[in-house]
Amino acid sequence: MRRRSYPVILFSFGPEGTPARRVAGRDAETLLILVRRAGTGVTAFDFVGGPAYRLAAYIGRLRKTGLEIKTLREAHDCGSHGRYVLRTPVEIHEVDTGEANEQ
Repeated sequence: MRRRSYPVILFSFGPEGTPARRVAGRDAETLLILVRRAGTGVTAFDFVGGPAYRLAAYIGRLRKTGLEIKTLREAHDCGSHGRYVLRTPVEIHEVDTGEANEQ
């Protein structure tokens, strides 16, 4: 069985000249989805391959890099869940999916 690979991303935000930052794994996957869905945000159910059960942890680590990510609560029949919306403009410089290194 082939292991799933996660991306490594080089990104920046803030004033020009701010050093680029690197995130990897599920944090990087989460950042890519947040950037793609800038207007609508993401929930755990928006991930390919099934829900991201630790989405709040990935969001927490991205917030520690300085990104502003707003949490909206959405009610449903069994309670509520979070929808996370990226508020910081982010520039993605490089995405390494690791696919070129696989055989």
